[in-house]
Amino acid sequence: MHTTDNIQMELEEPFTVQVDNPVFTKKITICMRFRRFFTLDVLPNEKHYYPIFIIILSIIHISIHLTTYINIEWKDQRFIYSLHDLWMYYIPCMRPTPYDIRMRIVNCTSSIQNVTCYYGNELKHKCFSFLYPHQLWRMFTVNLIHADWSHLLSNLFGQLLFGILLERKYGSLRIVIVYWLSNVSAGLCTMLKDSRKGGIGASGAIYGLSLFFTVERLNAITTNSDHRCSILMQLIIFVVFPTALEIYSASTSGITATHFAHFGGGLVGFLFGIGMLGCPCPCPSPSNNNYCNFQMACREIAYIFLFIYFVFTLTIFFLMEAPYALQP
Repeated sequence: MHTTDNIQMELEEPFTVQVDNPVFTKKITICMRFRRFFTLDVLPNEKHYYPIFIIILSIIHISIHLTTYINIEWKDQRFIYSLHDLWMYYIPCMRPTPYDIRMRIVNCTSSIQNVTCYYGNELKHKCFSFLYPHQLWRMFTVNLIHADWSHLLSNLFGQLLFGILLERKYGSLRIVIVYWLSNVSAGLCTMLKDSRKGGIGASGAIYGLSLFFTVERLNAITTNSDHRCSILMQLIIFVVFPTALEIYSASTSGITATHFAHFGGGLVGFLFGIGMLGCPCPCPSPSNNNYCNFQMACREIAYIFLFIYFVFTLTIFFLMEAPYALQP
């Protein structure tokens, strides 16, 4: 009887199981913060796309520049200059030149003596005769050539940084549209400043991605108050610091930067970002009807400005005649 009572008393004692809380090491926490810093996710488990376009385009950039470098250093062929002449953004090769300008006598670039050289013939030789003077492909091929390795690497850094982050979140189609519209806009905006100079590089398209990224992050701040500090750090490290460094290096090294091209590319990225995502402003709650109406109006106005801008610049481009370039 005594033994049975002891067993019953032992069974009546509460049975508890202690579960230890998961222990996160400092290394895992740092890795998680690092991964969060290089993502644009606002909600957990968001869908991601493969950055196919940006990676393939970057490989093409490297391959083209490597080919020109090999031809110069190994085979002693000045292939880079013919490629630049064929692909760079150059209005005299893209628009007809008036007759009186084409008939001006200029210094001959050929070694033949006692020959009268006209500006039109020299310009045609420089531009190559294929589809001259309507070589519209230069609006896109200007993106594929670079001056040197430092120019290429600086462009690749911004292209991969902004491109991969944005393409993983928004897919290839939207990034392709932003990228190439910004690239075309960079050339058109340069034309408005001076249509006699040529241009090369992908900086206009990269500035478009940069401004699109900025609008996207500012919108994320208004909707995601839990990660405002990390978003602000992203803007400072990814946008503000590289831009300031680029301006400083260009001013100290004497590099001629086409700021109008940067402005044209950034303008398209900014307007497209507002048109797709809305205005980044501290407005009332998204559930408020006034807020929804404001964002809808903001997006429509951005797309209208974008449409008017391209109609205006393309009209000027197709109606203009190429001016006299001192060095055809």
